Amino acid sequence: MVRFKFDPGCPVEISNYDGSIYEPWFTGTIISCVSSNEFLVDYNDLELEQTVVRIHQIRPVPLPVGDFELKIGDDVDVFWKQGWWKGYVKEDLGYGKFRVSVSGTNTKVFSKEKLRVHRKWIVDNWVPPIITKQLKSHKGTDETEAGNRISELPDCILLHIMSFLEARDAVRTCILSKRWKDLCKRLTTLTYIPSWDENSFKNFKSWVLSSRDQSCSLWNLTIDTQFQEGEEDLHTLIQYALFHNLQNLNIKINPSLTPKSDLLPLILASNSLTFLELSYRRGGSIAAARSPILPKSLHLPALRTLHLEYVNFVATRDHYVDPFSNLHALNTLVLRCCYLIEDALVLCISNQTLSNLTIFHICFADEFFNEIVLSTPNLCSFTILNSLIFEQVLSSTCNLSFLQQVNIDGFKNSTWNLSEDIGEASVFLSWLQVLANVKILKIGYSIIQAIDNDFTVNDNSKKVEPPCFVRLESLTVNKESDARVPDDEIIEIVEHLLQNTTPMPRVNITEIYENYDQYYRC
Repeated sequence: MVRFKFDPGCPVEISNYDGSIYEPWFTGTIISCVSSNEFLVDYNDLELEQTVVRIHQIRPVPLPVGDFELKIGDDVDVFWKQGWWKGYVKEDLGYGKFRVSVSGTNTKVFSKEKLRVHRKWIVDNWVPPIITKQLKSHKGTDETEAGNRISELPDCILLHIMSFLEARDAVRTCILSKRWKDLCKRLTTLTYIPSWDENSFKNFKSWVLSSRDQSCSLWNLTIDTQFQEGEEDLHTLIQYALFHNLQNLNIKINPSLTPKSDLLPLILASNSLTFLELSYRRGGSIAAARSPILPKSLHLPALRTLHLEYVNFVATRDHYVDPFSNLHALNTLVLRCCYLIEDALVLCISNQTLSNLTIFHICFADEFFNEIVLSTPNLCSFTILNSLIFEQVLSSTCNLSFLQQVNIDGFKNSTWNLSEDIGEASVFLSWLQVLANVKILKIGYSIIQAIDNDFTVNDNSKKVEPPCFVRLESLTVNKESDARVPDDEIIEIVEHLLQNTTPMPRVNITEIYENYDQYYRC
């Protein structure tokens, strides 16, 4: 099959979010080909510099479709905030106006001119093909030939293509022809995203249990719940998946749902899971009270990647939280908005195989005394964002000799009172002492600003010796695009941090825009 060519000058749509369920696509142009799977692109409508993206982050601009029909529940692309976002139709208001739920936000009203049929670009084809009745004009042969090319592919390729679809879209392919009728029943990857129908999850569970080919393993399952009932359905579905050799589980549980108490033990007793993303998505002051308490020690023998969001940890001993030491295959750990409760004061990340660690906002039981201890001899990447790092002590039981990249940004608690002897600069320098073996260091401007303010009011902070970075190759300061701060002021602080380091590493100052987290990826 002839591959689609992205030549210089080719109009494209670009995704720079790289993996989000609700990623937008922005219009742009191919400037040049950097490698076989990388391209230099220019954004048409965003004030962003030309950037290099990978081939999975671009797709051709779809051909315009003539007058097409929309009904409640249809998936659509919405032109909003200068990009195309996925949504679904919640209400037809008449006169060419539709109420649409966009990217997990509240519903918004759009004219039909701002909408198009939602499609995905997979293996050089738009999937699924547009159903004929949606096209009242523009019935060219290109669409027909594209549909025929897809149907001629072997089953294994079709199943791979269908694995990128949400479950309800995959099931809809059964109407295309007799050949497609039973293909969806053999899918090993299922993704459930909530729709306007309050019974959609119950229907999804019923289809899995009654219609799916029971002889096929279910390797990958993604569930994003927004229903208020169905605890039993969720438990039954997870139990079914684990019985069918589930390896990758991504589950987001809505705050309105109270799962069965044995759901978490069921998941954490799996011997087959290699990837687990578990999010309870709580919010507000009652977040910790409603979030589940994890076991003091986790035992998942095959697990390589673990993402936890809005869960509680309790101390194992002497105020220490140490739940990860028995995950003997763990490579990547992400903690987001998690809580240390009761008498837990020290978060110990202890794991012999861990390579990548990301911490995004951890709440400790004691607001003014908390500590993070690393016991990770094979750690390569460490990211900590949106955290009260100036109120946390970082220590390590090993020298982190394999550390490649560190990304740090944080903020200061307004209730925190610095003493004259210990300021923010001193705290941050103590962090850098622990991380002195790093090769690539990225820090947020908020840290530079806090250090600068500390130097202004606290002369003792200037006396603290910065570390000697023995392997540092580059240091990057990321500042918000609207920050009106001269670069020479940033350089002055950076030079202080690097005064004991030779040779001097590369220093970069980069402006960041709305998508904050992407600038801290390895």
